[in-house]
Amino acid sequence: MVTFLRPVAAVLTALGLALALAGCGDDGPTRAEIADKIRSDPQMAGTPDRAVDCLADWYLEYASPEQREAFLAGRADGAPAGNPEAERAMVDCLKLAAGTP
Repeated sequence: MVTFLRPVAAVLTALGLALALAGCGDDGPTRAEIADKIRSDPQMAGTPDRAVDCLADWYLEYASPEQREAFLAGRADGAPAGNPEAERAMVDCLKLAAGTP
C-alpha cells in the first residue's frame, strides 16, 4: 500500500506546481525538457512514464511559455487558473500515476 501511495504523493506535488503554472501558449520548452524536469524531482521517483508524459503534455497545453520557463528554472510563480478543463486533464494524469483507469 505504501508503495502505491508514493507515486501518487509525488504527482500530487506536481499537481500543485502544475496548477500554479496554468495558462496557454505555443512557444517555449519542449515536451522532452519538461518531462526531464519532472523526472529530475526526487519526489517524482517511481512515477510511471505515462504519467510523466501526461504531465508534460499538460504543461504544453495549459501553461504559458513564461510559466513553462519558470517551471524549468524551479520557480512556481504563477497562480492557479481555475480552468475546469485543465483541472480535469490533471486528474487524468493523477489517475495514470495511481494506476487507475
